[in-house]
Amino acid sequence: MNSIIFRALGNETRLKIIETLMIKEHNVSDLTKISDKDQTTISRHLVHLKQAKLITQKKIGRNVIYSIANSKIYDWLISAIKPNLQKAETPSLRIKIKDYLDGQIR
Repeated sequence: MNSIIFRALGNETRLKIIETLMIKEHNVSDLTKISDKDQTTISRHLVHLKQAKLITQKKIGRNVIYSIANSKIYDWLISAIKPNLQKAETPSLRIKIKDYLDGQIR
């Protein structure tokens, strides 16, 4: 099981998806706008993260909303990878997430 988790986290795009979901749950459309990746790419990465049981999905109407699987996973991610994400992250990702969320609030 550990190899599945670490394989899932061994990709920059998936790490960015995880970081984004640690801030707020999102649907695929949100994630494509934030990441500048196409829907097929994001969906493929979400499959890897679901197989590793790092994220879950729930259906609300016609939307599928993705979030971190549970509080234990969230806490583990905070302690295990969040410090490394903050060191390695590009400021543009943080800005894109903030801008996107600000746009939703208006």
